[in-house]
Amino acid sequence: MKLTISDTAPAGWAGEVLALGVYDEGGAPSAQPWLNGVDAALGGAVARLLAYDSFGASRDELVTGPGVPGRCERLVLVGLGRPGEVTPHTARRAGAALARTLTTGPNRRVAVALPSWHAGGEEIVEHLVEGLSLAVHCGRWNVLTDRFRADYGSDLPREPESVELLGCTAPERILRRAGVFTDAVVLARELVAAPANLITPDRLAREAAALAAADSRFDLEVWDEDRCAEQGLTGFAAAAAGGADPARLIRLSYRPADPAGPPVALIGLALTHDDRGVLRSGGAVQGAKKYMAGAGAVLGAAAALSALGGRTEVHLLVPAVAKAAGPGALRVGDLVTTASGATVEVNHEDAHGRLLLADSLHLAARLGAARTVSVSALGLPVAAALGPKAAGLWSTDEALAADLVSAGRDAGELLWRLPLVDEYDDELWAPFANLRAAGPESGDAATAAAFLRRFAPAAGWAHLEITEPAWSPRIDGYYNAGATGYGAGTLARWLCPR
Repeated sequence: MKLTISDTAPAGWAGEVLALGVYDEGGAPSAQPWLNGVDAALGGAVARLLAYDSFGASRDELVTGPGVPGRCERLVLVGLGRPGEVTPHTARRAGAALARTLTTGPNRRVAVALPSWHAGGEEIVEHLVEGLSLAVHCGRWNVLTDRFRADYGSDLPREPESVELLGCTAPERILRRAGVFTDAVVLARELVAAPANLITPDRLAREAAALAAADSRFDLEVWDEDRCAEQGLTGFAAAAAGGADPARLIRLSYRPADPAGPPVALIGLALTHDDRGVLRSGGAVQGAKKYMAGAGAVLGAAAALSALGGRTEVHLLVPAVAKAAGPGALRVGDLVTTASGATVEVNHEDAHGRLLLADSLHLAARLGAARTVSVSALGLPVAAALGPKAAGLWSTDEALAADLVSAGRDAGELLWRLPLVDEYDDELWAPFANLRAAGPESGDAATAAAFLRRFAPAAGWAHLEITEPAWSPRIDGYYNAGATGYGAGTLARWLCPR
């Protein structure tokens, strides 16, 4: 699908589908001067569409009908909501709503026109285009070469060949950024959605190798369990023991020619299979997949960094383990010495992810990261408070937390700050170790954050828990059913600000 910016007016455009974005200004949409002008040029087609269907231009509202012979075969009206309330999220949803109407009927050439491509003092071009592109991705495999079905593509709707943004004055770089951020999310989606027996720790390492091979600013190191043990990452080695596939610690480092400031680090947890996760989800397929969503987000952000560049040195760490109860696997009651030297009493069957993150955080500090962001799908119970569409955020640095929340808003990903307080340290006390892996079940999310803070670099650190928003049970706006790619947009924008 080719996206272009055009100065052609809707009245002079010809193709298959013409979509008009309409603001809800409190009155009948047909009374808006801009819409009236288009309607006159199209021989009353807009008025005819409004006459047989109720349309108030509310957010997520859409109506479609016949167009004008020789001009457009279909006319679509897309509600944007009130002008002062349009956000990146709602602009993406409008783009997605349009995309989902293009799955049937003629759709080779499509055009979109808005009364204004600005809302709330900012361009909404980037966001609308992302929503359109992410929704078009539904059911497709754009990045991974595997297709997983012998008849792949036979039932996919035809993707539009071109989408023109009429009357848009945004520079072409806006479209490029939108494409880069879309690609980052799509990569994360496909890595998480792919079958667990194909996306193994080693396969993740090969995906990272492909990124490094395409950009000389990246270098890559992949450590197996023995090398991790040699490097003192004993917590990683303990968590990896007995796994279904050989574990890998992936270190992908971005080194610009003229770096500015100290390095930063991203850590994305990859439980490429989680036997306990399958049980927690009642045997549902997402229980075997979504616990590697942190790695998907980080590798998606790495792809965006490669495309857009930056002057900050970035270390991207992915501890990858296929968790299973094989010979020598971690057991409740075990004592583990971590890379920091702190000993941990394993008092929880799901301690693996916390140990992997603990050693990765220690490694980030060893690499001199001034700010570190870790991302995981640990299955922590934050959804009861935040619902299924928001990620939990803990941070030791106010500025870092604010930057991530802002990047998340720009990406349409809601991050909600949760308490990180000293009082929870007492819940991790252990008589025969420096700390326990988990506190009481009722406060598992808060004590898990307190646990990770013990290993975080002294400089700024933040952690995102994305288990729930990483997987959608149904099509929802620009989210497809299944893996959402959550977190990739936030991290990409944090690494590549405007």
